[in-house]
Amino acid sequence: MYEQLKSYLDGFLRLSDSAGNEIERNFKVQKFPKGKLIVKAGKIIDQVHFVVKGCFRYYHIKGQKTITYWFEFENFFITSLCSFTTGKPSREYIEALEDSVVLSIANKDLRKLHDHYHEFERLSRLITEDYARRLQNRILGLQIPKATLRYLHLMKTEPQVIKRVPLSYISSYLNISQETLSRIRASIRV
Repeated sequence: MYEQLKSYLDGFLRLSDSAGNEIERNFKVQKFPKGKLIVKAGKIIDQVHFVVKGCFRYYHIKGQKTITYWFEFENFFITSLCSFTTGKPSREYIEALEDSVVLSIANKDLRKLHDHYHEFERLSRLITEDYARRLQNRILGLQIPKATLRYLHLMKTEPQVIKRVPLSYISSYLNISQETLSRIRASIRV
């Protein structure tokens, strides 16, 4: 598991041996069953998790409606970024959509790594930049005016969502009804 995280980090920046040894000392294995909320709105989030295995859904509740806006899979980090970085309560929920395994680090331990190893501070910046690029692509995908084209864009850019996520969450993610999504899927198969 730790090698998976090290390999992911190496894609951004190769850690020195001493910094690399800190991964096993500071990241703890956690398992979450399908349906487990690992982040709840209104709670302060003090951990970030690297997904070793599994799928997670980010959502918030607006009135009576649950709005899914992000999915995360293996080899990415998950957290309530605003809560983690500001210490304020989260505005979102993060739910395990599959039985999942993560490597978790507490905010205070990550800050210590930042203080002792410039490499970890740089890695955090590079990973955050990567997240910002992915977020920008997500926002641009939502600007596609036709629902069918949004779905086709999703198929092309995020095929794992189509393969692993229930349709009710995909329809919310695309901001369309389940009925519309079913019609789109039927027309594509023809």
